[in-house]
Amino acid sequence: EPYSLVFEWSQWYVWGWCMLRQDFRLFRLSRMTDLRSGEPFPGRPCPSPNLMTERVFPHRYQVKAVVQPEYRFRLLDDYGKDSFTEQADGTLLFSFGFTDEESILSWILSFKDGIELLEPEALRSKLWQFGRHLSGKYAET
Repeated sequence: EPYSLVFEWSQWYVWGWCMLRQDFRLFRLSRMTDLRSGEPFPGRPCPSPNLMTERVFPHRYQVKAVVQPEYRFRLLDDYGKDSFTEQADGTLLFSFGFTDEESILSWILSFKDGIELLEPEALRSKLWQFGRHLSGKYAET
């Protein structure tokens, strides 16, 4: 049961009643398929959505990384000035919470060699394994 459209995190969402969960939920519009009009539904008291980022995307992993200074703009644009400190050598010590491993790994890889993941240690190991896999896949023959 849709109640409102919300533009947040560079995406459109529908705030509505989830009949499966019997609660209000946020649904990403771009993921909706096979939409059709249904039966009218009785209105219900609709609370405003709590869109605090940590509530919608809870931080399960705390990431610490050293980022090269040329990527400062990305940290500022995506995470704000409080997400890093400049070190004596000009590199940026980044610290921020992430929701899932896949987001962290793809984000780290998007910097090419302009970043070094310090924590969490388990993800350093996954990056190393992925690097070995790529190295083997693209090794010169």
